[in-house]
Amino acid sequence: MAITKIIAIRDRLDKRVNYAVNGEKTTLDTGITYAANPEKTEQHFFTSAINCESCETAFAEMQATKQRFGKLGGVVGYHFIQSFAPGEVTPEQAHAIGVVFARRLFGDRYEVVIGTHLDKAHLHNHVVVNSVSFVDGKKYHSSPGSYYFEVRSTSDILCRENDLSTITPQGKGKHYAEWKAENTGKPTIRSIIRGDIDRFVGEAYTYETFLMLLRREGYVVQNRPDRKYVTVLPPGGKRAIRLDSLGDGYTEQDIRRRLAAQRAGGAQAVPNLPHKSKRYRIKGKHSAGPKRKITGFYALYLRYLYLLRGTHRKKHFRRVPFSVRQEVVRLERYDRQFRYLWANGMTTAEDLEQRIAALEREIYDGEQQRKPLYRERRDAEDEAYKTQCSAEIDRQTAALREKRRELALCRRILEDVPLVSRQVQQAEAERREEVRKEAQKREYQR
Repeated sequence: MAITKIIAIRDRLDKRVNYAVNGEKTTLDTGITYAANPEKTEQHFFTSAINCESCETAFAEMQATKQRFGKLGGVVGYHFIQSFAPGEVTPEQAHAIGVVFARRLFGDRYEVVIGTHLDKAHLHNHVVVNSVSFVDGKKYHSSPGSYYFEVRSTSDILCRENDLSTITPQGKGKHYAEWKAENTGKPTIRSIIRGDIDRFVGEAYTYETFLMLLRREGYVVQNRPDRKYVTVLPPGGKRAIRLDSLGDGYTEQDIRRRLAAQRAGGAQAVPNLPHKSKRYRIKGKHSAGPKRKITGFYALYLRYLYLLRGTHRKKHFRRVPFSVRQEVVRLERYDRQFRYLWANGMTTAEDLEQRIAALEREIYDGEQQRKPLYRERRDAEDEAYKTQCSAEIDRQTAALREKRRELALCRRILEDVPLVSRQVQQAEAERREEVRKEAQKREYQR
C-alpha cells in the first residue's frame, strides 16, 4: 500500500533537492542490515536522478533549464512523497518503485531526483521534480484531476504490479483544511450548514416546510424537478452545496425519513431545562483597585467573540446573520487578536499604528545589528568563534522572527477591525428588528 502526497515548491528548490537525497536518511546501516550478506555492503545508498547527470548536480541543471527558458518565478518545482506501510517493502523494492513512478510520470520531459528515506518505520520516497520541462520549457501544473488520475493512479498501478495492497476510497474525498478542522473539533462552513439543517428539521413538520425555513434564513435552495440533486447556497456564499455531499443523514431521502420519524414520535425533542449559572470564587489575594474599562477595540472584539461562540451551540442558540456565523471558522484568530489587544492595552487604531511603527524600527535596527555577524563568521579562522557567531545570529534571528510575527498580527488586526465592526452592527440591527417585530406581535395579540 502506498500513500501519495504532493507539495508545490515556491522557493528554495535546492533545499528540497538536498532533503530528498540526504545521505543520513537514504543510507542503510550496512553493519547491521547486511551483516549476513557481505556481497551487498556496497549497495547502501538509495538515491537516483532522472534526466540529470547526478543527484549532486541536479539542482544546478534544473536552474539552468529555468534560465534557458526564462521561467525562474512562480512554482519552481513539485515535491511528491510516496509512503509504504511498515514492513511491506524492502528498501530496494521501495526505491525501485519510486524510480519507475517518477520515470512513468516525468521521465520524458522533466528533471527529477528520487531519494528513499529509511529513517522511519514506514519507508517512503521523496521525488522532487523541476516544474520547467527541459524539452520545450512548458511548466508542469498540478491539479486535483492530475493528482487523482495520474499521480495516485500510477502509484496504485505500481502497487498492484508488485503485489502490494492499495487503498479503496470510501465515500467522497474532503479538502485537507476541512478534514483537519473536523478532526480537531473546529467548525467549518459545512458543519454550520449541517447545524442549520438539524435545527430546521426539528422545527419543521414536512419537507416543504423545512425548505421554506431554509429560504427564510437566507439560503438559496434549488429543488426543481429537472435537477437531479438538491443544492443550497448559504447567505453570502459563492458556491452552492449539494445536500448529499454533507454526509449521512443529510440527503433529501434522509431528511424526509427524519421528518417522518419526527411526525411519528420517533425523535424526542431535547427538553429545555432551566439553566443555572455557576458561581465562582477567586482564591488568594487579588487587586481591589479600579477595573479596566471595556471600551474601544476591547468592547468590539468581546461582542464579536460572544456572537461567534453562540452560533454553534446546540442549546441557547443565538440567531445571527450567516455572514457572522461563517466567521466561526476564524474564531481562534479573533480570540488571539483580542488577547493581544488586552495584554498590550491597545484600544484604538492609533495605538496599533504606533506599535506597528515601533516594530518596524526595531526590526530594521535588529537587521542592521545582525549584518556584521555574518561577515565576522565568514572571515573568522577560529572554529570556536564561528560557532559563537552562529549562536548569536540564531538568537537575534529568533528575536526578529517574534517581532515580525507581532507586526503581522498588528497589521491583520487593522485589516480585520472594519469587518468585525460591520458584522457586529449587522447582528445588532437584526436583533433590534426581531425585538420590534416581537413587540408588534404582542401588541396585536392584545
